[in-house]
Amino acid sequence: MAIIIYAGLFILGFIAGLIYFWHMWKSIGTYGANKSKILSSMIFRAPVVIAAALLGYVVAKFEGIIAVLIGFTTFQIIFLVKKGSQLKKELEEEALKEENLEKIDSKD
Repeated sequence: MAIIIYAGLFILGFIAGLIYFWHMWKSIGTYGANKSKILSSMIFRAPVVIAAALLGYVVAKFEGIIAVLIGFTTFQIIFLVKKGSQLKKELEEEALKEENLEKIDSKD
């Protein structure tokens, strides 16, 4: 029975991470590098994680909070690795394009 409860809380934390980081990435896409607007949009993201942790506490006390946070952290790691590799690929492609442009300019 305890495994089902903790697995459910883990999934709850994972879903909270999904909502949190999806909204964060959407905010970055909308506002660009405007830090004040991105931070103000955090007002809508933070309660999701807090509510998930509180629900974890109500269901399974301290261990419930830990299960929710492990789920959230798992999603965070997956998200950051995925987006980091995507950004690295985009930077490499951009650097290659600039290098090719420099070669073309130097030939002229």
